[in-house]
Amino acid sequence: MLPLSTRRIASANLAQKPFRSLSLALVVAIFAFMLFAGSMISANLQSGISSLSARMGADLLVVPQGSGKKMESVLLRAEPSTFYIDESVLDVVKDIPTVAQASGQLFISSLDAQCCTVKVQLIGIDQSTDFVVEPWLRKAVDRPLTGNEVIVGDYIFGEIGSEITFYNQKFTIVGRLEPSGMGFDSSVFMSMEAARRIAHIASPDMGNKVDKAYSSILVRVKPGVDPISISDEVLDRMGLKANVNFVFASNMMSDTSAKLQNIVTVMYSAAAGVWLVAALVMFVVFFFAFNERQKEFATLRALGATKSKVISIVMTESFLMSLAGTVVGMFFGWLFLEVFSVSIAKAIGLPYLSPASGAFWGTVVTSAVAGLVTCPLATLPTAWRIGRKDIYTSLREGE
Repeated sequence: MLPLSTRRIASANLAQKPFRSLSLALVVAIFAFMLFAGSMISANLQSGISSLSARMGADLLVVPQGSGKKMESVLLRAEPSTFYIDESVLDVVKDIPTVAQASGQLFISSLDAQCCTVKVQLIGIDQSTDFVVEPWLRKAVDRPLTGNEVIVGDYIFGEIGSEITFYNQKFTIVGRLEPSGMGFDSSVFMSMEAARRIAHIASPDMGNKVDKAYSSILVRVKPGVDPISISDEVLDRMGLKANVNFVFASNMMSDTSAKLQNIVTVMYSAAAGVWLVAALVMFVVFFFAFNERQKEFATLRALGATKSKVISIVMTESFLMSLAGTVVGMFFGWLFLEVFSVSIAKAIGLPYLSPASGAFWGTVVTSAVAGLVTCPLATLPTAWRIGRKDIYTSLREGE
């Protein structure tokens, strides 16, 4: 026969009360699920914000009047939009002495295409002047785009070398971008010439105006220059006819970070609340359950078990329930994130990107430790109380 080790006795005790054991493990599983999923979502958001900060590149974006929010939606939430601004604005911006670099981009919202289940953002870039996207695109294809060649974001379906169709125009995928957590993941990049051909089809009412139009102008200022001075200079030179809005990168980053902080606070507050409820429930259940087992523990003592042995049996039972609950909870947390990651990103409306391996494993370890200690901590007062009683008193109370 196998020896009656502490673990075997604890396992047998749990098997005798399966409903109670599973119920307590379920409480731990819910806590572990919320903590792991919440922590991973927070880590993904923080990684996305870092990616946005690193890839913004521009200090200022000039867009048509009333399109400031649309521009933020394109960058943060991958909400396709089409809007135009006259190229004369770019000429004015370039003429300002305190501007270091300026480049135009053209945005076109696609019709439904076989590459995607939803509309995507088509972005035309001037590869000779672009300083934000071009360095990033060169990591996918180390040469300028020609003809109907495109580079697609991480969410776009299609193998390199395959064709995708927009507005009945076929384009060849020559590169794929690494995940960014930004709206660029659902975007398709093409040369400005190709984008203007699409713009003629997408906006026939514009006529030849699209040949002299952009959707946004990206501006990088010289060191020490306040971007607000650039916006003031544009308005001074063009007056009301400018009909433009200004999106400041610093303001957008500040607003995005504030939203992130609010979400993180809510998530960790909810996890803390669940942990307190879980610990309280376990304490109450163990208190009454172990009080009913006084005679059982007294019998073990009479058979030669020491006080520390009895305490270790009780603590092992609670640890085994914590282990089962933590494993199940974290597994379903991981499964939830894998299945609904895109939906979560769209619902939150902030840059969402898988973190580095160090941050990922740090979250895994933290969540696992928190789940594993929940049940033992709630059991400790009861186990200590049981261990302190003498055999006679325990037998009388168990009758």
